[in-house]
Amino acid sequence: MIFPDDYKSIGVKEKEEPESPVYFSTNYLIIRQEPKLYRVKSTGQGLMNKAETFELIAHGSQIIEYPKKVDTRNRSMLIRLASGLCKDGINTVIFQGHDEHITFVNDPAPDEILCIEILDVSPPDPPWLVYILEKLLSCGVIGDLTIEFKPRVLDLRTFQRECIYYPCKASGLRPSLDSDKVMHDHPVIVGCEISRKIFLEIYPNKSHDFINICPLESFEAEGPFITRCCRSERRGLIERNGHPGIVVHWGDGPWKIAEAVRKLVEDIRG
Repeated sequence: MIFPDDYKSIGVKEKEEPESPVYFSTNYLIIRQEPKLYRVKSTGQGLMNKAETFELIAHGSQIIEYPKKVDTRNRSMLIRLASGLCKDGINTVIFQGHDEHITFVNDPAPDEILCIEILDVSPPDPPWLVYILEKLLSCGVIGDLTIEFKPRVLDLRTFQRECIYYPCKASGLRPSLDSDKVMHDHPVIVGCEISRKIFLEIYPNKSHDFINICPLESFEAEGPFITRCCRSERRGLIERNGHPGIVVHWGDGPWKIAEAVRKLVEDIRG
């Protein structure tokens, strides 16, 4: 697969002009008329240099242009789009961004996309971590990482029964430990170890059952993953079931979550 890291390495000309100089950072040249894609090597010390060699990568009916403007920073999305279009002799798809810049994917390889599991709980719907990561990816903040996400969500509503108590009313589920008195003789506490400790401090020695819904305890990782926990000492890189992962704090916002994703990807790819 050829997919330039940055569109500054791509030059575009309407027609073929071998003697015409190219911008110093140009590594690839797209000719729109009778379309061709070249790998270019140039020499010189200025901003506009002499092109010495043109290596043909694709031409003619092998090249198509995607008809809509797209987010050219979302690399995994472009690879998926190109993969779906590259058939019947087509091997290159040219994309244009909303900022008018051009990029391309030649011989797309979807297996180069890193899939990261999102381990989270709901409600809310969508879960906070799922919501934020999809927004960060769609707006280009982490689109350059060539990743995609696979949400794996534990729905707390599956535990509903008469004697159940949830951690807090923020989930929209009631009764909750922060808003309601525990009236049952033998309640079921659905939450994490912190929820259980809070319950026992308010109702010491009270008989109860406990369902641990902390993502670190309730999921078996099936691949690289990101999850969240309310215990700040757990924040950072971690391994579960032989798979690398990272933990963010339950209250972390988009910036810290984006930093965590970059840290995880760097750890995986070295």
